[in-house]
Amino acid sequence: MSQEFVDVPAPEDEDLGERLKRVEQMLEKVTEKLFTQSLGSQHIASTAQSRPSVASSEDQRYDTLNDHGQFLVFSDTTTDATNTASESSAETPASHIASQSPERLPAELNRFVLPKYADSCRVLHAAFPSQHDAHILFEAGRAAVFLQALCIPYNELFNEGNSQSSAMLSAIPPITAHPVLLARKLLHHSLCIQQLDPSFDPRALQGNVDLRSAMQRYYDLASTLVTCHDELLDSLEGLECLICEGVYLVNCGNLRRALACLRRASTLAQFMGLHRKELYKGTLKQLDPMTRVSGEFTWAHIAYLERYISLLLGMPTSITSARFGNEEKSVGQTDAEWFEKVQIDICEHIIGRNQERDYDLSATHKIDNILNRMASSMPADWWTPMDLPPGTGPDEMMSRVICAQMQIVHYNLLTVLHLPYLLRSNTPNHRFDYNKETCLYASREVLSRFITFRSIVRVVYCCRLVDFCAFTAAMTLLLAYLNGSGHTSSMQSTHQRVGDRALIGKTLETLDELNRLNGDELSRETAKLTRRLMDLEIETAKGNNAYTCRIAEEDQKNTTGEYPGRALCLTIPYFGCVRLASEPLSQIWALEVLPTCLPSAPYSSSPQASMVHPFSMTATHPVQPLQPQQLPLPGGPQIPFSVYHLANIHQQGEQEKLFDLPMPDVMAGAEDWAFQGVDAAFFDSLTGGAGTSLINQGSWDTHWSGI
Repeated sequence: MSQEFVDVPAPEDEDLGERLKRVEQMLEKVTEKLFTQSLGSQHIASTAQSRPSVASSEDQRYDTLNDHGQFLVFSDTTTDATNTASESSAETPASHIASQSPERLPAELNRFVLPKYADSCRVLHAAFPSQHDAHILFEAGRAAVFLQALCIPYNELFNEGNSQSSAMLSAIPPITAHPVLLARKLLHHSLCIQQLDPSFDPRALQGNVDLRSAMQRYYDLASTLVTCHDELLDSLEGLECLICEGVYLVNCGNLRRALACLRRASTLAQFMGLHRKELYKGTLKQLDPMTRVSGEFTWAHIAYLERYISLLLGMPTSITSARFGNEEKSVGQTDAEWFEKVQIDICEHIIGRNQERDYDLSATHKIDNILNRMASSMPADWWTPMDLPPGTGPDEMMSRVICAQMQIVHYNLLTVLHLPYLLRSNTPNHRFDYNKETCLYASREVLSRFITFRSIVRVVYCCRLVDFCAFTAAMTLLLAYLNGSGHTSSMQSTHQRVGDRALIGKTLETLDELNRLNGDELSRETAKLTRRLMDLEIETAKGNNAYTCRIAEEDQKNTTGEYPGRALCLTIPYFGCVRLASEPLSQIWALEVLPTCLPSAPYSSSPQASMVHPFSMTATHPVQPLQPQQLPLPGGPQIPFSVYHLANIHQQGEQEKLFDLPMPDVMAGAEDWAFQGVDAAFFDSLTGGAGTSLINQGSWDTHWSGI
């Protein structure tokens, strides 16, 4: 139309806008329905691979998708325990979900928007093995009862026999399930694989399955797609996921990552109010009616793991001022439940003492009395070393495994409690003899029970904490003999030495077998370090040499020819370099009178600062104690270390043979950092928290002499 014509507007169609809106809504609905049906068809195809349904007389609740692309929850009653795979796949068809009107469903069920988690659900579900393989994994060994023992009281499981069958636990949720339920089932699969005995034949599974890779893949998917999202973990199942994740990391030997995960779990449990004595159960959100989680027991179990791992790593606990144990067992409480709760409180007491760094004897003896009373309160037959007669069922087997681990942890607590007094010089009144004797006695108990335990439970991914207990016990015994602490007023050290060396030798055989069966880094490194210490102890026991232990600077670890004999240099990450050596007494006396061997300036963080600090002095040639500033102080400037050394010095003038490993990151896994900082906590406690107060009191010797 040209400009000379008047522009007359066309009559407006009032219904056009409404019609366009309806077309857009129809297009949206069709698109979402097609996507929903696509998910449903994938679920039907995946469940058609011989996945039997779960036998249950109760309603099963599933999270599903409605026409508007939202996660919904509905109940579907299953009455036949022998449904076929096709019947199982028809339990939650997409067409049934699409036919449900949103107005007919409770508003609180429309919680999750599909686009945000649909892809995650699809990826999680695709990772599951076939139902056939899942059933085999849950049936093998003690996996089913182990999973339930994480959140259900022992009395309910072992005494009342109220546990779910492996068939029920192995049922794979549909692709339309809540992402937390999918993640929980993947974590269950990871823990099941961890519990498999090395004799398990993977050929029983369909296809060529690499179990170790599958175990790690299940964990990675659950942790990266679900448990990293705090907004998804607002339910009992979300809390259970964090507990399973923490236990998985502990069993892998990743104590630091496990501690971070368990502290997230403790915070979530407190948000839920589980730390309160009177729990209002109406506030606990539950996604699956089949979920069985005891709030009181779960909170105590989280605290048990968090506090004990904090103690092993020499860290303060995040769960403070919370008491779990009682003087007497309550009604319906098993011996193991009561014992575990008292151990939770004991861990906090020892952590508090260690963090204060004063190591007061009265506080130590008070904790020792509590440990003694709780041990005496248990039945005598409870302390019997672990034994599994033929025909022992999975429930009874797991009950005995739990008790055996508690026994080892009990003696490890005794060792850690008295460890700061192990290397203190004997006083005229022998005031530290009780501490030394108890420390050595507890270490022997740990090793003897560890040998029995690991001869039965041969997979290292089960009850990993006992392996760290064995590491501490072996180090304690050997360092005691190297120092001469094995000789006290009431002990025949010559006779004890033969038995203790045989005990450590059997422990080494056990560690070698664990490494052979599992390819385990912790077992290998513990055996390697223990053998080196045994070699040093042999050299010291010959009578012509004395044993020295020093904190050395980086530039003094590689000195050749200065210290003849055999030596071991340990650069302990985030602690310092500890140099252990068996040397002639004449060489030690020469070192003591050389002023160049002792620093004249206060401690400096400069790499050029030269320092060789003897922890202790030999009783045959005492000298004045060193000044406090000659020790590296925790929390202050630290000596820069970058490698992890194991050194051999065979003859004077020969070069040291060093085996270097990169300095691990703070959150490095067990494959890169086997000891995870347990070695640093051990030496920190052994030296009394850097030993500054002890040096001021003159209670240390300059060198350790052999027996």
